[in-house]
Amino acid sequence: MDDDGNKRLDKKEFKKGLHDFGLDISNNVADQIFGEIDSDNNGSIDFDEFLIALRVSSSNKNSN
Repeated sequence: MDDDGNKRLDKKEFKKGLHDFGLDISNNVADQIFGEIDSDNNGSIDFDEFLIALRVSSSNKNSN
């Protein structure tokens, strides 16, 4: 997903990655998800933010 190799995902890379993995969601939903993962609001998702989002998602699945 990290097309430019800077170890961060900007919104464009994030949306392209979602599309590449077959997730057909609206731009508004993608923007909302991106905003929730980008916890420091710097306009990109770094590896730690990504891992935290995965961990939270996994925790939610295990509690159901």
